[in-house]
Amino acid sequence: MEKLIERFRQRDRMALSKLITMVENNSPQILDIMGEIYSPIGKARVVGVTGPPGAGKSTLIDKLIRSYRQAGHTVGVLCIDPSSIFGGGAFLGDRVRMQRAYRDDGVYLRSLATRGALGGLVPRIGEIIKILDAFGIDIIIIETVGVGQLESDVIRYSDTKIVVSVPGLGDQMQTLKAGILEIADVLVVNKADLPGAQNVVDDLQMMLYLRKESDWTPEIVLTEALSDQGIPELFQAIQRHQDYLSRSGLREFQIKRHREETCLYAVQETLKRFTEELVQEKEDIRNILKTVREGGINPYKAAEDITQLILDKGINGRW
Repeated sequence: MEKLIERFRQRDRMALSKLITMVENNSPQILDIMGEIYSPIGKARVVGVTGPPGAGKSTLIDKLIRSYRQAGHTVGVLCIDPSSIFGGGAFLGDRVRMQRAYRDDGVYLRSLATRGALGGLVPRIGEIIKILDAFGIDIIIIETVGVGQLESDVIRYSDTKIVVSVPGLGDQMQTLKAGILEIADVLVVNKADLPGAQNVVDDLQMMLYLRKESDWTPEIVLTEALSDQGIPELFQAIQRHQDYLSRSGLREFQIKRHREETCLYAVQETLKRFTEELVQEKEDIRNILKTVREGGINPYKAAEDITQLILDKGINGRW
């Protein structure tokens, strides 16, 4: 582990990949890993890209990667793909549309499987983002799985949320539904060369008109990702939103909130690990669980008894 962390600090991409794999696989060393690599994390800007399947998110991200690289930024891309509800496997094919980025040492691409998680992301996405941040990557782009209006988890981890729409996916009622469009900081109408693109823009403008007043009004950008149309405008719209976050103080607020959430998460994980070890080791707890299995005690009452045992004996060191 010490050698792996040292290689990571020397910007070894293989060490970066290995640490992400360990976190993704829920290694018991997660807290040790995060504790070792933690530095003034919070430097990277995180951009979340979400929208329905077939909206062209991967192609759009490929073009954004070029814009960021031309601006001198290093880029990390996390592509989330759905896992099979039967076999648990995932195709992990989103990177096929980002082949040019493979040849760029300033770009790190990683495909991740949802492993049954809802919300469009993966269970350990927060830790993976922190690892990329600690590695020194400037811009982290998250491509959600593309399941529709359930993809609200992206709001927790992204500084700027981009919602991609395309013509022909539904009537204006789909646009007005409460859900994913409400989280957008930038709205993109991709494949703008298709009939009905202006109708989508009109529907989005109506949605924004009905939205609660805010200091930031999402911009609507028309793009044709395959032909690079609208990409510079999208890049500038993202920059304007990130400038707004810094200027308004929201960026600093988000960083402080994430630090607090990280601390509380580490406490929860530590207590969880501690409890699991005691359940395996201590006969007092196993006896209570055996009584629960046999139906001799209310499981909720048993939980109170186990918690009290842990507080009285485990934490105070009398076991």
